[in-house]
Amino acid sequence: MTPERWKEVEDVLQGALDRPAQERASFLDQACAGDEDLKNEASSLIGAHDEAGDFIEQPAIAQDARLLVGYDSESDIGRDVGPYTIVERLGSGGMGEVFLARDARLNRLVALKILPAYFVSDEVRLRRFQREARAASALNHPNILTIHEVSEGGGTYYFATEFIDGHTIRELITNQELSLKDVLEIAEQVASALAAAHAAGIVHRDIKPENIMRRTDGLVKILDFGIAKLMEQELVEYSGETQPGRKAQTEAGLVMGTVNYMSPEQARGLPVDERTDLWSLGVVLYEMLAHRLPFKAPTRMDTMVAILERQPPALFHVSQRSRPQLRQLEGIVDKILRKDRNQRYQTANDLLADLKSITQDLDPSDSLTTPLTTFATQENRPVLTSSHPFLLLGIAVVLAVAIGGTVFFRPSIRSGPATSNGRIATVATAKLYSRMNDAEKLAFIDEQEQRISTMMGDRPVKLREDALRAIKLNVDRYAARTDGVAELGGESLNVVFARAKPYVPLIAHSFAARRVPIIIGIYLPMIESAYRNCYENSFGAKGLYQFLPETARSYGVAHQDMCDVEKMTPAAAHYLADRMAELGEDSQSVTLVLLSYNRGPEWVRNSLRELRGTDNYERNFWTLFAHRDQLDDTFRNENAWYVPNFFAAAIIGENPETFGLAMPPLSTLSH
Repeated sequence: MTPERWKEVEDVLQGALDRPAQERASFLDQACAGDEDLKNEASSLIGAHDEAGDFIEQPAIAQDARLLVGYDSESDIGRDVGPYTIVERLGSGGMGEVFLARDARLNRLVALKILPAYFVSDEVRLRRFQREARAASALNHPNILTIHEVSEGGGTYYFATEFIDGHTIRELITNQELSLKDVLEIAEQVASALAAAHAAGIVHRDIKPENIMRRTDGLVKILDFGIAKLMEQELVEYSGETQPGRKAQTEAGLVMGTVNYMSPEQARGLPVDERTDLWSLGVVLYEMLAHRLPFKAPTRMDTMVAILERQPPALFHVSQRSRPQLRQLEGIVDKILRKDRNQRYQTANDLLADLKSITQDLDPSDSLTTPLTTFATQENRPVLTSSHPFLLLGIAVVLAVAIGGTVFFRPSIRSGPATSNGRIATVATAKLYSRMNDAEKLAFIDEQEQRISTMMGDRPVKLREDALRAIKLNVDRYAARTDGVAELGGESLNVVFARAKPYVPLIAHSFAARRVPIIIGIYLPMIESAYRNCYENSFGAKGLYQFLPETARSYGVAHQDMCDVEKMTPAAAHYLADRMAELGEDSQSVTLVLLSYNRGPEWVRNSLRELRGTDNYERNFWTLFAHRDQLDDTFRNENAWYVPNFFAAAIIGENPETFGLAMPPLSTLSH
């Protein structure tokens, strides 16, 4: 393909990538103007770009279309490259293709990384390749991939490394093969390798599970210094390279690395140092322990926002923190993942010392080979916080409990409860709610609000009395319906909750799949539709979760299917997961997600900005509730009571015996 044709392909590709996904097809039709070959080439590159999501280095595919057009790596099988004969393709890493090859001189297998020939014409790319080779070959450590040779022959630039027989940490996490002992051993070996690299003035900048392998004998290797940066004294081979004695800095604004494992400074495109690698190792350590990422969102930009602004969910459940080793390990991860790098571990050796202290303190009687899924909060209960000063409740509370608010936007929450077997623990209460005095009722609601909050997310906080009274008002209204009295126009709660029972397993499955708290999925329909799968309100919202038709369409549910709970429930979970990605996953943020389901996320964000300068500001629903007199009439008279109403429904549904209901707690039906 001629250089002119390459330019044409890349221009069309870049133009398509600059447009929303739904506009790309029409753009290609117009830009290619009947040139089907050009259209097919650009289309294939767009697909590859979408799949390549994690590697953010300006995305490589957007800049290097020729990587994918007209390049057939299979044709290299059997080809000789210097003294090496290619056996098979292993994959791609950094900027080059990686092959398994045989070294005829020593009769050994090696991994051969080759830079495609057309890269050689680009001086910047070529220098990066040579920098990668220099960085890796300068290191001599048992936990760093060994470089055998860096060379060029016949216009082909390559380097040969040891071939590792083992599995990546990604594979080990996916297969749930890691025990606590395994995790500590892997983290210690990686920290040891980073200490050596940093001592040599090299930052890896792309530590992630795919770049760490464990051999069959247990030895761990860091791979691919493909975007490594020499911190000091970088050798000068080309004019324009960093000069001796000066720090090599990334071009301003250039984001390099893999998004889920980026440090805050990396995400901002700022200069990096060894503390960036420690952050990335912290993310890997968190993921090995929890089997989930600490910062995860639907898009790369959302993930970067989470890295910059949000705290990760608690690593272990509160009941597991009684184990001193787990508590100490959680403290280590918390320190590695500090947003301010000055508050993190400053050296890999400091981190290594703390990891070794945990290993030394482990009780030999512990079942160290137990899969870590037994430790992680992946049952995924978080520990909530939610509270702030609240103004006295007005009489508007009585008007606030209309079942079936219109859903303009939907929140998300995490799955479930809090016991070792995955079921939500129930709290036995000796006295019926109707026989409690006012102080006892408030104490009961205080305890149960904390319990529900813990099911919703991390960092629960104690509510002030005025907030508890807002929930109590709604509990009292529901309690009046336990005997079937329709004084307020409501059905008996026995009737309403009986409708819910068949839906709970589907709700649990759909919400767990999206990592949205199951407790949200179970009780949101109570305040939206009273578990009527085809209920339609005066605004046109319809179904169990009360979607507006346009919202349902955007989440894949046609208007005629809005009464189908098997379609609406996954759509609601998806919607809520999207709102969690925008607003956060800890329990305080989840209260905002609930409010956004009723009022919309944009209003929530704007209102929080308005109140940011107020006293005792925290980013949760209760801040808005406390300052409701400063917000609009719709919030004061309607939206302010939506979240207290949810808590009331959940408290009753999780404590049916306390309210004289002949049913089990709804969450226990989720398994």
